[in-house]
Amino acid sequence: MLKKFDFLILDGSSVLVRAYFASAFRGTLMRSSRGVYTNGVFGFLNMMFGAVERYQPSHLFVAWDVSRDTFRRTLFPQYKGTRGELPDELHPQFETMKDVLASMGVHQHFDEQYEADDIIGTLAMQAAHAGHEVLILTGDRDALQLVDERVTVGIMKKGISEIDYYTPESLLASWELTAAQIVDLKGLMGDTSDNIPGVPGIGEKTAKKLLLEFGTVENLIENRHLLKGKMKEKIEEHQEIAKLSKTLATIVTDVPLAFEPEFCRLSWQVETARDVLLELDLKRFVGNMERLSTVG
Repeated sequence: MLKKFDFLILDGSSVLVRAYFASAFRGTLMRSSRGVYTNGVFGFLNMMFGAVERYQPSHLFVAWDVSRDTFRRTLFPQYKGTRGELPDELHPQFETMKDVLASMGVHQHFDEQYEADDIIGTLAMQAAHAGHEVLILTGDRDALQLVDERVTVGIMKKGISEIDYYTPESLLASWELTAAQIVDLKGLMGDTSDNIPGVPGIGEKTAKKLLLEFGTVENLIENRHLLKGKMKEKIEEHQEIAKLSKTLATIVTDVPLAFEPEFCRLSWQVETARDVLLELDLKRFVGNMERLSTVG
C-alpha cells in the first residue's frame, strides 16, 4: 500500500518524450487546426492529470532539460555525446508544453547549467526537509539515487498505468544497493545512455559484488591492494575514470532555486488555460481542470 504523496514532481522532458513516442509509434502525430503538433502534449497532459487524480497532491512541479552543455560537459566533453537528435515534430512541443503548463498555473523550472535531475533532486530534498511526502515520476533510473524516507521514485514503464515504485526498502531488495550506492554503481560500470565511461570490463554484476564488499568507489580504490589479478590492475589503471564517472552520475541537490517548495502549491488557473487549450484543440483537458479545481 503506497503512502499518500502531497508533493508530486514530474521529469518534464522524460514524460514528454515518452508521451510523444507512445503515439508516434502507432503513427499518430496529432496536429491542431493551426498545424501545431500536439501528440506529445496530449500524452503528457493525460499522464499528468492521471497522476494528479490518482495521488491528489497539494503541490505539483515540473522540471525541464534545456541544454546538453551543462557543467558536466565541462568536466567531460563527451558526456551525452552519443545521443541522437529528437524528431523535428517533437522539438516545438517542448515550448508548447511549457506554455500550456504556465497557463494552467503549474510551476516549472529549467536551468541551462543543470539537468532536470539536478533541479528535481534539489527541490525534492527541500520539500522532504519541509515535511512533505514526495513522489518523483520519471523514466530515468538515475533518479533512484534520490530515494529517501520521504522521497519515493516512480519509474514509469508504461505511462502511469505501469510504474515501479522505489522506497529505501524496495530499492535495497531489488537492486541490492542503497540509494547512495547508485552513483557508485555508475562509477564502476558506466552508463552508455549518458556516455559515462566507467571502468572497462566491469559490468553490473561485478560492480555490485565490489560494492557489497567495499561500499563505495572511494573505499574500493583506497583498498585496491586487497584485490587480486586483473581486477586489481583495472582499478589501479582506471581509478580516476571511476571517480570522474561517479561525479558525472551524481545528481546535484543544491541548485540555486529562486523559489521555495511552498511556491509549488497547486492552484489551477482554469480561465487562463481555457483559451490556450481551445486554441490547440485540447478542449477535453479543460474539463479535467474544472473538476480538479473544485476538489478540496
